[in-house]
Amino acid sequence: MNLVALKSPSFRLYFLGGLFAVNGLWIMRILIGWMAWELTASASFVGFVAALSLLPTFLTGPFFGVLIDRANIKLAAIGTNSSMIVCISALLAIHLMGHLNPSLLSTIAVAIGIVSSAHHPVRMSLAPRLVQKEHVGSVVALAALNFNTARMISPALGGIIIDQFGITSALIISTLLYLPSLMIVPFLKPRTPQTPKNKEAFLTALKNGIEYIWYRPELRLVLLMTALMALSVRGTTEILPVVADGLFNKGAIGLGQLGSAVGAGAVMSAILKAFGPLQATRTMALSTLAITTIGILSVAVFGNSTNWNITLIAAAILGFTSTHLGVSLQSSMQANLPDEMRGRVMSLWIVVATGASALGAFSIGVATETLGLSISTYILTAACLAFFIWLILSTKKMGG
Repeated sequence: MNLVALKSPSFRLYFLGGLFAVNGLWIMRILIGWMAWELTASASFVGFVAALSLLPTFLTGPFFGVLIDRANIKLAAIGTNSSMIVCISALLAIHLMGHLNPSLLSTIAVAIGIVSSAHHPVRMSLAPRLVQKEHVGSVVALAALNFNTARMISPALGGIIIDQFGITSALIISTLLYLPSLMIVPFLKPRTPQTPKNKEAFLTALKNGIEYIWYRPELRLVLLMTALMALSVRGTTEILPVVADGLFNKGAIGLGQLGSAVGAGAVMSAILKAFGPLQATRTMALSTLAITTIGILSVAVFGNSTNWNITLIAAAILGFTSTHLGVSLQSSMQANLPDEMRGRVMSLWIVVATGASALGAFSIGVATETLGLSISTYILTAACLAFFIWLILSTKKMGG
């Protein structure tokens, strides 16, 4: 079982604080997507705003990764959580004053993206340092369970709050949910990483993080697989408002249902990971190939279904496959990382995952405006399947 990390008092506290914060995150993501759609009724703008909230990680993530490896991890966690509260509060203030427009929403999305690009290496460095090194796989599995349980519950909850009580109430609730995560940080006791006698120059440290991955073929493969799934599956799940209201006219409630369907599939996968074996097996490797294929094919089903129930099922499959691959790939990256490299190496993993998601969301949004969602998702599915086949053949040739 992968629950062993809960034996650590610090990780239990971290896990509890995260229960609140991830619910705030998912309500906020549903909100921003809905506000983008409500302002413009444009599929390309929804994809554009989603990309803006993700792309800063691609640009600034590696630099924050280096900083996190040098910083006091607890102070960094306080800084990123506080900054997220400020961003959501700013959006609330603009909304209350009646000044919200596409430009200001885009600006807030960029600000949230920058804060997220700093927070990703914080959480990926902090949580593993709260447990023994051999229990890092358990940390990844439990974090995924936490994240995806919220992903199942909060989109539907957010949709109901928006529909029944309005955007203002949803923004206030999202802000408040970040407070517990902020309050528990002073009580955490992370392991102190080893520090080199001669401190590396900033760019040298960044270069060493890149080289650490580059000279390890198994880590390069993890990054390519991460990019593939993020571009296809995760990119598709960023344009839910286009499907919920643009195709089915179901409004915020439909958006919440779609988001929760994605979350339901994700949490099922997270549960399987949390209670599954710690060590990889050949059967698990074969199942990963099958799940990747199913996930890519589900993109086409999701974009071409005219039946709401089938669309919900396809959304759940997208969530399941995305989480299965995400947990597996992140565990592979985290397993043998030295603590002093964790921030910069995992920030590069996040850069690939988030950058590919942003590219997928933006590409689908723009293509939908000109070609329609059906053709756009067919093209994306075909291109990603072709890349996946090439990746399998290339790995076999290298003896992987």
